[in-house]
Amino acid sequence: MDGPRKPGAGWGMMTVMARLGAARKRQEIVRSTHRQREFEWIETHADEMRRLAGEWVVLEGDQLVAHGKNAARVFATAKRKGITVPFVFYVEPPAVEGTVHVGL
Repeated sequence: MDGPRKPGAGWGMMTVMARLGAARKRQEIVRSTHRQREFEWIETHADEMRRLAGEWVVLEGDQLVAHGKNAARVFATAKRKGITVPFVFYVEPPAVEGTVHVGL
C-alpha cells in the first residue's frame, strides 16, 4: 500500500482512541493553567457578561480592562494600558433569553 495511511486504516480502533485520549489530556493541562484567572472571571460574572453581550472584551487576570463594539479600539485601549498580550473575546448576544455565549 503506497502513500500515507488514513487514521483507523490498519491501526485498530483502540489505537486511535488512545491517541485521541492522550491529545485530550494534553489539552486539559493547558486549559487548566493558561489564562485560568480570566476563565474564572467569565464563569463567576454572569450578570456582567450579560451586560457585555454584543461587545468585545479584554480581561487581564481578574480585571476588566476594556470593552466595546469595536474590536480594534478595545485592543488598542488594552495596549495603551500596558497589556502586552491582551486576552480579547467577543460576548455574543443571547440566542435564548438569559444565556450568554462567549466566542473565543
